[in-house]
Amino acid sequence: MPKLDRTYSTSGNLFKQKEEVTHYLGLSKEEISKVFSYLNSVSFNYAIDNPPKIDKTAFSMRKN
Repeated sequence: MPKLDRTYSTSGNLFKQKEEVTHYLGLSKEEISKVFSYLNSVSFNYAIDNPPKIDKTAFSMRKN
């Protein structure tokens, strides 16, 4: 699996707007949510209308 280039994006602060933000200015929360869902589906290789479910048994505190 190829590694992500973590040097491309850096953390910002409250007063400096990063250039990546300019693509999303003026979009509503619903539109940003759709973009986020699409980018997640591409990143993790699943169909956009069928996201994977969390395996909640991994978080169970019950002892078998």
